[in-house]
Amino acid sequence: MKKFVAASCLGVAVVWSLPAWANGDAVEESLRALNERIKELEQEVARLKQPEAPAAQAADAEAPDASTMLDQRVTALEDGLGLLKGIEFGGMAYASYNYNFNTPDSGGNDLRIFDVNHNDFTMDLLQLEISKQTDSGIGFHTVLDYGKTAGLIQSDWGGDLAHNFEIQQAYATYTWGIGNGLDMQFGKFATLLGGEVIESPYNPNISRSFMFGYAIPFTHTGALFSYALTDMLSLSAGVVNGWDNVADNNNGKTFLGSLGLEIGNLAWTFNGVYGAEDDDSGASKTGVFDTVLTYTPMDHVDFLINFDHGTASDVLGTKNAEWTGVSGIVSLGGALLNPGWEKWSVALRGEWFADDANYRTGAYDGDGNVNLWEITTTLKWAMSDNLQARLEYRHDDANRRVFGKDHRYKKSQNSMILEFAYLL
Repeated sequence: MKKFVAASCLGVAVVWSLPAWANGDAVEESLRALNERIKELEQEVARLKQPEAPAAQAADAEAPDASTMLDQRVTALEDGLGLLKGIEFGGMAYASYNYNFNTPDSGGNDLRIFDVNHNDFTMDLLQLEISKQTDSGIGFHTVLDYGKTAGLIQSDWGGDLAHNFEIQQAYATYTWGIGNGLDMQFGKFATLLGGEVIESPYNPNISRSFMFGYAIPFTHTGALFSYALTDMLSLSAGVVNGWDNVADNNNGKTFLGSLGLEIGNLAWTFNGVYGAEDDDSGASKTGVFDTVLTYTPMDHVDFLINFDHGTASDVLGTKNAEWTGVSGIVSLGGALLNPGWEKWSVALRGEWFADDANYRTGAYDGDGNVNLWEITTTLKWAMSDNLQARLEYRHDDANRRVFGKDHRYKKSQNSMILEFAYLL
């Protein structure tokens, strides 16, 4: 009986211990698998520490990262825009209101250059200027105009001129490395003559002198060469198609030249133009001598004197036509009287212009001499670095009845102009 009990107890113990044996085998199996995984990881780390094969290194080098690819794209874009590097932009826009106290029935201001409309708001000029100059000496300059002024300065392109758009200037530039540098302009450019320019804000007064409109040209098309002889003396000379024409109107050419002198605050230029200007034959020759003296004796004080004398051969039968003019401008800055008035200035202009035989002005139906004179006062307010306002009063007089007054003509006219201009 005791033997049976002992055997039974032993059997129960064996049965009871079987799960424990089973759990121990599973743990050992897990430990073996973990050891195998650790060995695999150690082998992988050892492999990664070894130097890369040349082929793998080349593959990595051929696959740039995102930063490198971005740099490459920026470089390609800059190369594509290379032609735009160094290009400078400028321009302006200005408008005015003009009132003629003669209240002419024609609605126009007789013998004026650009301020031709009475009792009228005018979009005078919208201008875009584009230029570029490179270290190699190659460049260009372009001035595009739109507005009333553009329509009044239009060159003869050999076609329809009934529009208010004008390519005022468009020329290529090049500098030869000769001495101080020989500069060339080839294309269409503004004339060298005169003490005023086409753009109103660049002049002391709003309106232009009679001389600017009737004594000299506005633009030329051709080639012009300029050279600085010394620090004080410069010379320009060129050959052009003529006055205010892109397409030549005859078989002759016109010669253009200028000699400039600068001594301190004084600048004096001597300019000339001579050539065939009549249509087709070119037999008649037109020449103008022009000189401009500017002087700044002190801060806020400027003087300008302009003299012109012109002739045109064989235009009055067998006689020559002549015209002569002289003008003077004094500009005074408000800071001359009070530092707080630095944004204000005033410009005074006086002028006399003689048109023998009525050839240049065509002021009336006759062939007698026309003598014109005017006095102009312009007040300027620099509202900001880019915006300015000006108010002008002008009196014109003549030896003949050439100015409209209601429904008739008289020897004088008075007008007022208000102008706002924005400069880039």
